[in-house]
Amino acid sequence: MQPIEATDQSADTHGRILVAATITFAERGFEGATLKEITDRAGANIAAVNYYFRSKDELFRHVLRRLLEKVNAARALALQEYEAAVLAGEQPALYTLLEAMIRPMVQLGTGAGEGVAHLSLLLQARFSPSAPDDISFPDNDLIHERFIDALGRMLPHLSRKEIIWRYDCTRGAMMFVLADLSPSIHRIVRLAETQRDAEVETVVRELVAFAAQGFLAASAGTPLSGR
Repeated sequence: MQPIEATDQSADTHGRILVAATITFAERGFEGATLKEITDRAGANIAAVNYYFRSKDELFRHVLRRLLEKVNAARALALQEYEAAVLAGEQPALYTLLEAMIRPMVQLGTGAGEGVAHLSLLLQARFSPSAPDDISFPDNDLIHERFIDALGRMLPHLSRKEIIWRYDCTRGAMMFVLADLSPSIHRIVRLAETQRDAEVETVVRELVAFAAQGFLAASAGTPLSGR
């Protein structure tokens, strides 16, 4: 295991620990990762972890927050452009709004290095019984609220409750697809028998098309026989 090399993002001890923890948590899982392995990789000592992060749980939260900030910064920028177009009197399509939500996650989740780590960490935060269960990031909730509000304005035939359900179903589908596209699985690539199905544009296009049909469907209160 080679120590993390100093870069613009990891030249300081705090940054090196975050980078090392990101890689180690992704490789070993929260339970399997040890502070010794993380600090060895970071070229630091356990006292530095205690100084900056206080505990392994808190270090995991910082790592996850750092990765979510990257995705949400890109989402916020795309959403800002969408909202500016609406204020200018334009009528952006539902596909444009959904792409603003989906593309940043796909671009990171299908990338190498920290992209794969990001996906692994999100799945651990959701499903690993040993990972901290009290993870909450207000900024992350805020970006979701903004998308839900925008979808509600665009789709007045749906109640807010229905928007939230379909929004969460979209997020779930996105995470499942990205997990299937991870280098260790590549299930979709195998089923489609072509590497092209792992390309970012293909993944974004398929997810946006799938999500759009879900949002455009009749209200869930409409009997299935009447749809």
